Amino acid sequence: MIDATSFRPAWWLPGADLQTIVPTLTAAPLLPGPTDRLLVRVSSGSSVRLDIDRPASDRSRGTLLLVHGLGGSSESAYMRLAARHALERGFTTARMNLRNCGGTEALADTLYNAGQSGDVGHAVAELCRAGFARPIVVAGFSLGGNLALLYAGRESQGCAADAAVGINPPIDLEACVEAIERPRNRVYQAYYVLKLRRQLEGIAAVRALGFPVPSVRGIGSVRRFDELFTAPDGGFASARDYYARSSAAPVLGRLRRPVLVLSAADDPFVPCSIFTPHRANTRLRLVHPARGGHCGYWQSGSPRSWAARVVVDFAESIAVARS
Repeated sequence: MIDATSFRPAWWLPGADLQTIVPTLTAAPLLPGPTDRLLVRVSSGSSVRLDIDRPASDRSRGTLLLVHGLGGSSESAYMRLAARHALERGFTTARMNLRNCGGTEALADTLYNAGQSGDVGHAVAELCRAGFARPIVVAGFSLGGNLALLYAGRESQGCAADAAVGINPPIDLEACVEAIERPRNRVYQAYYVLKLRRQLEGIAAVRALGFPVPSVRGIGSVRRFDELFTAPDGGFASARDYYARSSAAPVLGRLRRPVLVLSAADDPFVPCSIFTPHRANTRLRLVHPARGGHCGYWQSGSPRSWAARVVVDFAESIAVARS
């Protein structure tokens, strides 16, 4: 049973910041067996890559499409932790690299952004076409969580996935960027700016950007990066326009598939208040443990990642409901 009170943080990671930061510093776990790579065309000039892992059992219980967050990739520790736990419980996993992520810079002619829910849709469609086991559950972390929910809401009854999960999804991007701009969050601001700069460096190594890669100081903030690069690249008038048109919150009323949101009350920059208007949505289950930070949920037991267990528990419940 998925219950917010069942999360027991590791005693040595008691606070939100430690829960947020320390898990990102851990080594990504090894996954059993070979990993297959599947390219999915998402536009005339861009493709994304799915890293596919299959369970040891001959019969898969379903498929988890895992979507990473800002500055991440299929190799991020939280992605591999979720994949390993899913594999141990008999699920196939497809770890999605968004545009230009995970060494795919040569495959895309645009940046990724929080509004590219169509890319998730193309990935789900390819999994369906290739005959991957159902249920197919899309589970996204942070920005990937917004993408998962945005896909389910925009597609509504036409959603090809059987369910979706958002782990600390910034469904109101403006509110979350405002939160990360608070003085107490300067370390997170600096971390993401560094990640975004490295993304530009990776792209510049394989194709011309048309401008010199700015310094970290020259970027300054996530909002400024979005104003200078993400918004114009994605066809948005400004960063504010990008946030308004790419946030999942406005489309959650259109959900027609079961959706789970896991987001800790102490998340430093995804405030729980952004979910309050959606509490009456019967398609949306909100789970808000008191602690856990941003996509941390590090516990003493096994698996270390409580979020990984929640994702697989939810996928299992969808599989049981279908049987």
